Amino acid sequence: MGLLVLVGGCSSLNNKTYPSSGPLVPTASIQLTSKVSYALDNLVMTAAGAWLAYEVFEPLAPNWELDEAKVGDGLYVINLRMKRFHNGGDGEAMWLLRQRAEVLQRGGGYASYRIVAYEEGIQSSTPIPQRFSQGLVQLVKAGETVTPGTGR
Repeated sequence: MGLLVLVGGCSSLNNKTYPSSGPLVPTASIQLTSKVSYALDNLVMTAAGAWLAYEVFEPLAPNWELDEAKVGDGLYVINLRMKRFHNGGDGEAMWLLRQRAEVLQRGGGYASYRIVAYEEGIQSSTPIPQRFSQGLVQLVKAGETVTPGTGR
């Protein structure tokens, strides 16, 4: 798409004046049937708008970005940040935290896990606020007891 715009503009740059007297997209139409046709400039603008919307909304990207950090022996902080423009996923934060805790539990050979702390909120930033979630996960070895409120 961008290459088409650049190539279309090259012919008008030969006379060293820009913009030239004519349009970048020629006045033409695409005839689909004997009664249906579309103006080329409308098709170009529609394609450009669709491309821009796809780039902004990223419909195939996950709604949440996950970062984790090991802060102690079997203790992890898991941060989740939601896309600014999302398509659902508002109730997924705790589910994703538990899924990640289970992966850490199985991968480390632990018997279970405990969510020590959890918070959700909205980070007010310009121009668009962003939902976040943070959890502190403690992995528990077999036979180990956990005292509530102490993290150990």
